[in-house]
Amino acid sequence: MVRIAWIATLAVSALALSSPAKADENRWYVAGSVGLGELGSTTLTYSDGATSESASVSFDASFAGGATVGYRISDRFSIEGEVMYRRNEFDAAQLGDFGTYSGGDFASLGIGINALYRFPIGSSGKLSGYIGPGYLYLQEIDIDFDNNDQQEVSFETDDGGLQLKVGGRYDFSDRWFMEAGATYFAGGNITMALPSDSRQTLSAEYDHWSFSLGGGLRF
Repeated sequence: MVRIAWIATLAVSALALSSPAKADENRWYVAGSVGLGELGSTTLTYSDGATSESASVSFDASFAGGATVGYRISDRFSIEGEVMYRRNEFDAAQLGDFGTYSGGDFASLGIGINALYRFPIGSSGKLSGYIGPGYLYLQEIDIDFDNNDQQEVSFETDDGGLQLKVGGRYDFSDRWFMEAGATYFAGGNITMALPSDSRQTLSAEYDHWSFSLGGGLRF
């Protein structure tokens, strides 16, 4: 998966470099965004190495937010580095002998790279759209189980996956802009472990949608 993502990114970058770029400044930009993240219902599977227990849980739409640093290679292409935090809460979970919990959350912190194709919308020159692939490395992804709002146990690991970004940008001026977008992250099945005992694991699907609003500055 990592190799495919890098090949795709390099291919888009090569195409971008072959396109004529504007001879102006403000190629670099920074942006921040906040929004909601949607994680579908999934089955949590706990294993101690000998036996396993499973439980189905549903997640609330919860916080997703992050920041990007980008470079505009040409009029149509840009490369971005990204930091992204996601957190989705869930209600009660019963996992047999492992225990019953009143709730918890599934959260991740990721660092990624995206290759975006940009295109004008309308004739004003202020509104544009974008779409492109990326790869996000989850520096930490964990599931916490709580009882009475107190954390009881946490499983964690690091992982990664491909993502697709799509959205639009409105330019207020040559330097300031706002944007809205959606990101689909395909994490697939992820297995996390107890930090104190790696034989105890928890597996869950992590295919995540996030919808965000934000703004940024060119420099």
